[in-house]
Amino acid sequence: MNLQSGIQKIKKEFRVLTNVPMKQYTRFKVGGPADLLAVPKTRQELLAILTAARNESVPVTVVGGGSNLLVSDRGIRGLVLITTNLTSDICHKKGPDETIHLTAEAGERLSGVCRYTVTHGLSGLEFCAGIPGTVGGAVMMNAGTATQGIGKAVLCLDLLDLDTLVVSTLKKQDLCFTYRRLSLENHLILGIKFTLAPGNPDMVRKTFEATVKHKQKTQPMNLPSAGCFFKNPAPETPAGKLIQDAGLKGESFQDAQVSTVHANYIVNRGNATCQDILALKARIQKAVFNHCGIMLETEVRMIGNKGEKR
Repeated sequence: MNLQSGIQKIKKEFRVLTNVPMKQYTRFKVGGPADLLAVPKTRQELLAILTAARNESVPVTVVGGGSNLLVSDRGIRGLVLITTNLTSDICHKKGPDETIHLTAEAGERLSGVCRYTVTHGLSGLEFCAGIPGTVGGAVMMNAGTATQGIGKAVLCLDLLDLDTLVVSTLKKQDLCFTYRRLSLENHLILGIKFTLAPGNPDMVRKTFEATVKHKQKTQPMNLPSAGCFFKNPAPETPAGKLIQDAGLKGESFQDAQVSTVHANYIVNRGNATCQDILALKARIQKAVFNHCGIMLETEVRMIGNKGEKR
């Protein structure tokens, strides 16, 4: 089926935006236009538009808070689904063995979930303080620090199979979390249940506040970025140190720059394009490899059309 025909049918049936610059939906402030963009508010709306896209053979790209994302200058063909409105009340209840089970929809901001745990004195997500994006995106990326990821706190996930559009629940023992990755192909996280512990409210709050302050001092917060750009090869060899040791702190290509605050951040000084960032990425990888023999792998997710501009 012709892609444009499918796009036109979805435009008529659903409330969608057209030719939307993806730079409006990423923290990097980079990215060309999406053919169609929808921001469903309920699981029912999500399933309806996904069903239509499948029936019309329109490709679908799912985006959360856009915090760990680099989108092509050529944009994204088909339909982009933004999950940030898929929210509901965060809640918690007692689990077995003095644990606490906290439930949240995937579109909730991770910062909002963190604030909830602080308010209720729940311990287990302190290391996530200051991490941007949605909680669903954080789980998909197993976001966290060099030594721990959010996956360790996950009890189970409500998942949507993007092929069959069937919803299922997977428990922790059936999930595979690795460094900055949840091995879960072609599925969308709808909801998360965490296992936390009751804590001292004052201590939980102090830990969160200290973590946020540390990040504000050591990470570039005043310029658009996608967070840490490269994976740490190992805890004892952080990517930022390797980049700095290779003499690249402050290195730039057009408006893309290696942050002068933290060398594992590429920042957008105003008008950087995806191509600028990719050129700087390649320069960093080459320089680090020549310096120490390590080829850095990207942590940032790269999506979008690789063909010609429309």
